[in-house]
Amino acid sequence: MRKVTKLVIMLFIMILCTTISSYSAEKEALLKTTHTWDNAEYKKLKIKKPEITVLKIIINVNEELPMHKHDLVNIAYVKKGILTVITDDNKAITIHEGEVLPELIGKYHYGKNTGSEPVELIVFYIGEKGTPLSVNK
Repeated sequence: MRKVTKLVIMLFIMILCTTISSYSAEKEALLKTTHTWDNAEYKKLKIKKPEITVLKIIINVNEELPMHKHDLVNIAYVKKGILTVITDDNKAITIHEGEVLPELIGKYHYGKNTGSEPVELIVFYIGEKGTPLSVNK
């Protein structure tokens, strides 16, 4: 009887361990960077009172955002569509669905939907509490 009890306990532990360690979650690094898309390096960030904002932004077909800048770190994930970002000195980058863009800091630029469907962005902003997310020119 003791052998049966030990065997049942061992079987239970094996099933428990298999259940705990087997999962189907997958992960993929979408972005790991030390600089913005125009190769400006992130400086040492000193944020005394951090505030994080996440926005969902939809840009309609042929729509252009106003010229603006960000004075904080922000990263845009293109959930759907094609977006072209253009700086005030005409540097440009085009990003597609599933891509991530480390946005410019302190440089004026605008985004334009250059695809055939609305662009859906998820944008993560990280900065000092109270800092505007963008400043129009």
